[in-house]
Amino acid sequence: MEELKKRILKEAEVGEGDIIRVDMFLNHCMDVALLERIGKALAKRFKGERVDKVLTVEASGIAVACFTALALGVPAVYAKKFQTGYIDPDVYAAEVHSFSMEKSYTIRVSRRYLEPDDRVLLVDDILASGQAILGLLEIVSRAGAEAVGVGVAIEKATKDGGEVLRRMGLRVESLVKVERIEDGHIILGED
Repeated sequence: MEELKKRILKEAEVGEGDIIRVDMFLNHCMDVALLERIGKALAKRFKGERVDKVLTVEASGIAVACFTALALGVPAVYAKKFQTGYIDPDVYAAEVHSFSMEKSYTIRVSRRYLEPDDRVLLVDDILASGQAILGLLEIVSRAGAEAVGVGVAIEKATKDGGEVLRRMGLRVESLVKVERIEDGHIILGED
């Protein structure tokens, strides 16, 4: 997706530990027109697949998941990181470790929102180590549902998450791949 590549090269910042900050347009201050096009692009990648739900983890992946679900005409569901009074206590849960946040947490999805016959597309803003997606896969499995694949706006090829998921036999579609970071500069892969 050329537009996303240009935005990354122009605006993204590299933080400590090679964290790629795209919060100025993707996941904090959101360019909703861009997010809508990202959602359409991800939906197009999975055209022809039966997708019943789009699933992500709160919070950064929610916008990408919502626009992807909108383009597919299906509900978006997100796994919550905290048990609150607003979520049904009867949940599917999985432990996830976040390397960017340097902590582990439990993600939860109410059992009423995942059915055994659901075909679920897992979506996130950035795929690095793949821990969030692995947690979502565990929840999908516990629900007896099926993962159709994984769609992400940005894949960090410098981390092994995408390869781990592909070796598991999952279809992984990323709109942009970050091949490496050199001297604080982001180097994108060629399509």
